[in-house]
Amino acid sequence: MAEKKGNAINSSESPENRDLWSPHCVVCVAVTCSTVKAVCSALQRLHVLVKGRRSFYTVCMTQPPYAFNNYRDDHLSFVEEVLSHRERRDALLARIENTANRDKRRFLIRRFLSDENLKLLYLLKSVRAKKLLASYPPDAMREVAARMTATYHFSEAVTARTHQPAPHKRRRTIYSFGPGKHALQCMVADLIKAMFPLPTGRHFTINGGVKAALRAVDEHAQQRFVYAIERDIEQFYPHVNLQGLAKLLRPLPGSVVMNVIGYRHGNPGSSGDHSTEAVDDAPLPPRGLLAQGSAASPVAAEVLVADLLAGMPDDVRVMSYADNILILGRALDSVRAADAYLVGRARDHDCGPLGLKAPKECVITEPSGINFLGHDGYWNGNRIEWMPDIRATNHILEAIELAPTEREGALDRVRETIRRLRHWRRGYVWEAGEEETRRYVAQLWAKLAFNAPRLSRDRILAMRNIVDYCDWVHTQTGAYPNLADLLPDFSDPHERFGTRPTFIQAIERRLGIRPIEEEQPLGTQTH
Repeated sequence: MAEKKGNAINSSESPENRDLWSPHCVVCVAVTCSTVKAVCSALQRLHVLVKGRRSFYTVCMTQPPYAFNNYRDDHLSFVEEVLSHRERRDALLARIENTANRDKRRFLIRRFLSDENLKLLYLLKSVRAKKLLASYPPDAMREVAARMTATYHFSEAVTARTHQPAPHKRRRTIYSFGPGKHALQCMVADLIKAMFPLPTGRHFTINGGVKAALRAVDEHAQQRFVYAIERDIEQFYPHVNLQGLAKLLRPLPGSVVMNVIGYRHGNPGSSGDHSTEAVDDAPLPPRGLLAQGSAASPVAAEVLVADLLAGMPDDVRVMSYADNILILGRALDSVRAADAYLVGRARDHDCGPLGLKAPKECVITEPSGINFLGHDGYWNGNRIEWMPDIRATNHILEAIELAPTEREGALDRVRETIRRLRHWRRGYVWEAGEEETRRYVAQLWAKLAFNAPRLSRDRILAMRNIVDYCDWVHTQTGAYPNLADLLPDFSDPHERFGTRPTFIQAIERRLGIRPIEEEQPLGTQTH
């Protein structure tokens, strides 16, 4: 008999069943074969999992996520009232952007940050983004909005975690802020965008992203700006001087810079570690932290980089993405002169000094091409062809090539690689690599299906994705791929018979592919 502890099920008869349970399960009932029919007629969204010699049935009912549509249906009048203030927000931001008088702009900024209705609007957006709608009914949301303040310390929990975007990149600390702090950061970010419009075609962190930056490099290269120097700002966010940043962002109050944009490293959000009161333009700590994970940090950093690049020579083209700066020119001497100017600006900047890493020089039209933002670009005579650099794909290939004997930790590693690959496909440009990228994805799902327990959600999801890949290949070529080729471990034809993974057999049956007979040539399949 199973014993229920919290949301988990511990069974002495089949302890391996613990791997099959989803963290979203809220009701889990173990029943015998004689009662399955009665339970199935009463429960919705149930899955019957059969495992073990005694046909032990496990029935679980899962709770669907509480989406925004559900929240709006439950609190229709509240949501409509909050969303009705979007036009007022846009009108206030437009007035701030078009007001040249410093005192009037300062008054409008205070009015924007203290507006209770706008706080609710931004808070609803933040709660929705953090998927916490079930924990914030209207009364709770109004209570948080009433406490939110940008010019004084607003106490709310802050968590930090160490994150490594890819194995070849350094680890960094990512801060996660509560919905109230996040809402204030979004308000300040919109204010900064309205106060400091950035020049087009130069800064891409919040305007277009990596893909737009690579397109801009290609456009400049077609205009013969083919000599390049790349500079990275070393430890950018932690080395920003808050006092200089407050001066740069005026007339935004200095207290807003300290309490919303700046974050004191290591402070978990306890009010005892913060000043209880901060006045405008008060002295700020000489060193502060632009927290990675804050909604205001990318916008503030973009304004800082724009100021850093102001006054660059006219005979070069400069662009930036986060802490990456690329200088392009038609002559190497002009690019080096602009680089020397940049080094001096970074050393003497009010928000610094900002350290720059060693320069990386290249000529785009040479066979070695250019490496920028994790991409290799090669000149084909007319334009740059981009593809992810080898370091960006190595961790994917390593997970694909895990041996069948490496079962311990393989499941978690493949899961993490699939998550990274989804992000990789969104952020990277590979014009000629769609087919290869799809094969990478299918190979990872095959590796996941090979390592996952039978009847687990991982295995079922993997098989669905492999079937989709096979259907796509069939549409493109008129033939299904050889499924065993998705696992590099089965490259030897003689090893496939007798040890053929069961999930490949299941997919072949689902697609209507006749299993390969022992005497049949390896590459032939019947559809």
